[in-house]
Amino acid sequence: MAVLLLLVSLVVGGATAAPSGAASGVRNRPVLLVHGYSLSDGTDCGATFDRMISQMRSEGFTGPFVKVGFYSGDTNCNVNLRSWGSFGDSSSWKAIAKAFSKYVSATYTAKGIAVDVVGYSMGGNIARGAVYGSSIRESGFSAPIRVEDVVTLGTPHKGAAWYTYGCLWGQCSTLKPSASDIAWLNRNGNPQGVGGTDFTVIGSNGDWVVSASSATSMSVPSARKVVYADVPHTGSDNYMGRTAVVTRAGNALALAGT
Repeated sequence: MAVLLLLVSLVVGGATAAPSGAASGVRNRPVLLVHGYSLSDGTDCGATFDRMISQMRSEGFTGPFVKVGFYSGDTNCNVNLRSWGSFGDSSSWKAIAKAFSKYVSATYTAKGIAVDVVGYSMGGNIARGAVYGSSIRESGFSAPIRVEDVVTLGTPHKGAAWYTYGCLWGQCSTLKPSASDIAWLNRNGNPQGVGGTDFTVIGSNGDWVVSASSATSMSVPSARKVVYADVPHTGSDNYMGRTAVVTRAGNALALAGT
């Protein structure tokens, strides 16, 4: 029953003047938004990210927002990574990270364009894994990619909640703390893309799917480890639904080194 609850919980799964609360900085880079795990092999990218995009637009972001999907049943996404790799709906997030690295490399890095990335839940594993795998030129990944900033929201960097040990197969099994792909990801606590990459990791003590300690488990400065008291993992009031969280994420993308 606990495993089922986890699976359901992970579903959905140039400088400008900044409005009040939003710091000034570079807000014209492409922002790629990567969703998380879905039990139904499909996520509505619009339902997941449109509210966040609207707020970020109001806070001065002028560049393109690209909603990135990877399941066969994904809807309202701007791109699906199945065009960039060979994997199935139950494949490990690492296989998706390989495809994501190829997409970023060909679409942006090869053209000299730096991007920012927001990864929600497993989407953060995909983003971090793409930067790491490409940086060491591991088989299946692209050459190093130019990712300026990454913000992860409720990402299981050290694995999801303890009850995921009950996941014995499929994608869910690659998210538990003992998973080999989680161990691989943690070989480098702060991977770097071309020109350097700033990671900001955001978690919550109110997140019962990914602990705050797992969500912030990267070797980054303390100022870029952010923990909220009561943000849930899912629902309309989750990370993308909280004004303060979205503003903090936007500031992290806009300001290098913060």
